[in-house]
Parts: sequence; C-alpha cells; structure tokens
Amino acid sequence: MRPVPQIPAPAGETPRSTVIGTAGHIDHGKSALVRALTGIDPDRLAEEQRRGMTIDLGFAHLDLPSGLLLSFVDVPGHGRLIRNMLAGAAGFDLVLLVIAADEGVMPQTREHLDILRFLRVPKGIVVLSKRDLVDQEWLAMVTEDVRAYLTGTFLADAPIVAVSSRTGEGLPELVRTIDRALSAGSRRTAEGPARLPVDRSFVMPGFGTVVTGTIWSGRIAVDDSLVILPAGKSARIRGIQSHGRPVTVARAGQRAALNLGGVSCEDVTRGDVIATLGAFVVATAFDARLHLLPGAPAMKHLDRVRVHIGTAETIGRVALLEESRLEPGRSTYVQVRLEAPTVAARGDPFVIRRFASPLTWGGGEVLQVNPPRHRRKDAGVAESLARLEGGDPRMAVLAALERAGVAGATLDEIARIAAVPREIVAAVSAALAEEGATRAAKDRVFLASIVAREADAIVEALRAYHARVSWRVGMPRAEWSTLARRRAGEGLAALVLNAAAAHVEDHGEFVRVFGHQPSFTPSQATARLRIGARLTGGGTEGLTKEEVAQALGNDAEPVLQWLIDNGTALELRGLIFARAAIEDAATRIVGHLRTVQTLSVAQARDLLGSSRKYILPILEHFDTIGLTRRKGEVRVAGPRAKRGEAVDARQGPERDGT
Repeated sequence: MRPVPQIPAPAGETPRSTVIGTAGHIDHGKSALVRALTGIDPDRLAEEQRRGMTIDLGFAHLDLPSGLLLSFVDVPGHGRLIRNMLAGAAGFDLVLLVIAADEGVMPQTREHLDILRFLRVPKGIVVLSKRDLVDQEWLAMVTEDVRAYLTGTFLADAPIVAVSSRTGEGLPELVRTIDRALSAGSRRTAEGPARLPVDRSFVMPGFGTVVTGTIWSGRIAVDDSLVILPAGKSARIRGIQSHGRPVTVARAGQRAALNLGGVSCEDVTRGDVIATLGAFVVATAFDARLHLLPGAPAMKHLDRVRVHIGTAETIGRVALLEESRLEPGRSTYVQVRLEAPTVAARGDPFVIRRFASPLTWGGGEVLQVNPPRHRRKDAGVAESLARLEGGDPRMAVLAALERAGVAGATLDEIARIAAVPREIVAAVSAALAEEGATRAAKDRVFLASIVAREADAIVEALRAYHARVSWRVGMPRAEWSTLARRRAGEGLAALVLNAAAAHVEDHGEFVRVFGHQPSFTPSQATARLRIGARLTGGGTEGLTKEEVAQALGNDAEPVLQWLIDNGTALELRGLIFARAAIEDAATRIVGHLRTVQTLSVAQARDLLGSSRKYILPILEHFDTIGLTRRKGEVRVAGPRAKRGEAVDARQGPERDGT
C-alpha cells in the first residue's frame, strides 16, 4: 500500500480482498513483476530506486477480473534483509515464488521457501520470471528442475507460470491463475477480536500517526478504541484506508492503513500489534513444537535465537523439553523464553533464526503462551502439549483449565489463554460441565480432576491430623475450612469441601474421617479418669491450667483438649470447669431470676457456694451465651432465659435486642 497524501473522510467498506506476496532470491524480478501487474512501483524508498533492489517491504494492489481485490506485499530477497521479508510474509494468503528462468533455484529461494512453510502460507504459484532471456528448451529444463526441487513441499503441485515483466508475456495467464487460486477467498475470519500486526509506522502531515499492516482477525472500524501491544497504550481509529481508498470498516484478510488518535509515531513501531482491548496476551514465553531444518546445525538446550512472530522480531532462548540436543531435520517440544515481550497466541506460526549468524534455523507453531517453567524430560509435559497440537478447541479449553489450576478461569480468560473464540469456549465449557469434566463456582470454571485432587489432598491432611493428634475428636470445623482455602483458594474451596464431604462426617463442632475414634495411651486413659473426677468433685470451683499440668504431667495437654472437645469440660478465662457443674449453675441462676428478677455477684457466690474468682468467669460466660444480661451492677434474665430454652453451657453468643 503506497503512502498517500491524505486520509479523507470515510466513504465505505472495501469489497472482498486478500493479501498476496512475493518471495524469492535477490534480483529475480519480484518488484518488476508487481510493477508489471499493478502499474505501481513497490520500491517506495529513494535508496531502493537508486540501487534497483528492494530493501524494505513494498506494497501495491490489483483488481482481479472476479472482483477480488489483491493487496501485494513485495519482500526483499537479499539474505541480509530476511528480517524484513519475515515481517511481510506473516500475512500472506498466497505467495508468488519468483524464480528467474535464467538462474533457477538460488540460496534465498530455498530460505524463503523454508520460511513460507513455517509461516503456514496456505497456497502459492511459482513464477518463472525473465522468460524473455531464455529459449524454450532452457525454459523446459528449468521448469523440470524447479518441479523436482519443490517435491515434498506445499508448492509441490502449485501451478508454474513463465512470464516476462519487460514484454508482458505470460502476465494475463498469471492473473487468471491467481484469480482461480483465490476463488475460495481469505482463510482469515472477520469474527472475534481485531488483530493487526504493524509493519510500518509513519507521520502523515495534517493527520498524525499512521500504521499499516494486514488484519489477521476481526474487523476494525472508524472510532474504534483499540490497544497497542505490548506497551498497552490506547488509541482511537480516526480514519482507515484500504487499497488506496477511504473506508469505514476493514476486515480480516485486508491490508489497511490506520490513522491513530491519541498516540505519537514513537508510541508504535513495526512488531507492535493493534488489537481489541483484553483479547490478546503479551507473551514473555511460549511452548511450541519446533522443527529444525534438515540442513541446519544442531541446536543445544538454551541456545540464543532470533524469534519472529507476526511482524515482530525479538531475542530469546530455546529450552529443549525432551532432549539435550536437537539434530537437523528433527522436531521436539520446546519452551521459547523471550528477552522482550511480544504478542503471541496459540496457533501462531513462528520462525527461529540463529542469533550470531542470522540464518533460518527452524520454526513451528505456538501451543500455549506464558506457561510455567517445565521440568525437562517430563512425560506429563509432553502429553499435555501433544493435546494442544491438533487444534481441537476442546483440547485447548482443557489445557487452559489445567494451566489455570486451582485459580480456575472465567470464560473470557479461557478464550484469551486458549486463543479460541469466546462463543466456542462457552459451548465447549457447557459440554464439559454436562459430562462432569468441569465444575463451576460463581463465574469461574475448574477442572473436575483438580477439584477431586484437592479434595483428596485435604482428606489426606485430615487423616494425617488424626494420626498426629489421635486423642482429638476431630479437626475443628473452622480449621478444616481454612485448610481448604489455604490449599485451593477462596474460589475453589467450597467445591473442594463439598467433594470431600463424601469421605468425612461432622461431630459437633468437628470434622473427622469416617470411622475415626479418639485413642489414648494407657497413661492418658488413666489421667482422663483422674482429672474428670477432680473436675466433677470441684463443682463450680474450677482448676487452672497450671493445676491440671501439675496433676497430669505430660498427659495434661491431650487429655484436657479431649475433655473440652468432647464437651466434658469448659474453659472460661483460663479456668477449667466440668460442663455438668456449669449447667447446674445455669439452672440455679435461671430459677433465681424467675423469682427475684436480679442477681448480684454476691448473691451468685452464695447461691453457687463458690468464690468471686470462679463466679465472675461463669457470669461473663452466661452473659455471652444470652442466658443473663448485665444491667449496672446486677444481672437480669437474658433472651434465652426469657424464652425458657433448655440450658446448654456450650451455646453460642446471642445478643439481647431489648
């Protein structure tokens, strides 16, 4: 697409269009071919025109007889300019592999073909250029050689058309061949979030910042608010051009120039992505299957590389997950760790080039973005990545939920992690829930296997608790809930507790595994009887913890805790009482208040035959559980006494609303 003098007001939406690119060795006639087909010189830079070679990406457009609009991207062929070629080839729907008839296949022909394969360009046409420089016999020989070279590649059965950009021979046939090849239209979808990898950014006087690129997905309209990634800066679309024409909407498969409001030219550059807010992840690492070229050197674990995704180039290291060395022509699962953030999504193709001597080394497809660091040679990691390779949305959703773990994920988060449209995620999630493969809590979805795993873990923790403190009735319910929240988080805890309920039972304020019974050593059993008798005989004169410790020695803590857990004893302000004694005291006090209506501390002391040291904790406890209510220096009947409830010394607190 040529620089234009202005971006006028929007005037409509372009007809159906697609992106076609050139590839091939330097000086094999790529730019001349585009110029001959379109009448537009793609060499827009003064240096390109002076030197007669393409340095950066060039752009042109053509109306086909069928009405389809072609956006041409002309890429440089020189080996030192492969990074620019990669930025352009990322958006191709069809490629013209240009091979000079007088020279045949050359080094950059081979490298470009490797790159096109890694970028999953779906189809192509082989153009034998400079037809006017060779005779028919030579042309037949070159055609045969080229066909043999392309065996086993995605261009093995591609049409081969001989042309001369100087005389025009073969150009009409090439146009018809292109039209037939593109009759099915673009492979890209206009549904879902918008994504445009930027290949150019410049300032247009009077309009401000303009960026160009191929729209990979979704649609972009005037006045849309989008985000520039990876920086995260917001931008408004002030105007759009496609094929040199002002439009209100551009969609997937089109080249577009966007006039951005709210940003300067320095805020956006080649490699950035213009996208729907919140739809794409900024990647610092990704998992993939990497294919190494047959003629490339072997790759070692953590080799430093140049990584090309979309129009971006960044530096990273390749962690080999299955082996220590990757041999030429082989493939393996890897984790690519980036030194600078970029935008990547599951399914994105990428190319890796050597760092020191930038030659194409290999490529592959992103399987998941920002994964945790994996243990090397872990069969479970390989199995998980294998599920993602097929492109099945169900597998992608399951993998996203597996990665989310105990945190779970919303449908929007799953769609972003899995790079699957939200409506498909919703349908897959509903089917998984019906099968019992997932569980939901509020707006978050969890794998049922993770719920079961965490439930098993807290049940095992409860068994370990029983083994550690075998004399306890069980684990206090509050501690049980805290255990679940600590392991699984707030969102998952309720599901985990519900799943664990099949293996545990309630026992008052405690939870225990089915069949658990407290057990004591012989000395603890003797101590339990001894301290129980002392508490019962002491009435409302309780024992301090120190007195219990002196009486029972090392058995004091487990025996005392068992008495409290079991309800035989109560602890009130550090004093231990027999529960039966406290309930007897409660009965007497309630009877007194029915007759006298008020109770002083002195009256309570006489009534219970005990000292102030023991009476005050008992009265405060009765205030707490709502049996009495303090009114000045005396007590009156509390709400529970007024209602005539049966006395239970362990009842929880109740406020008196009177």
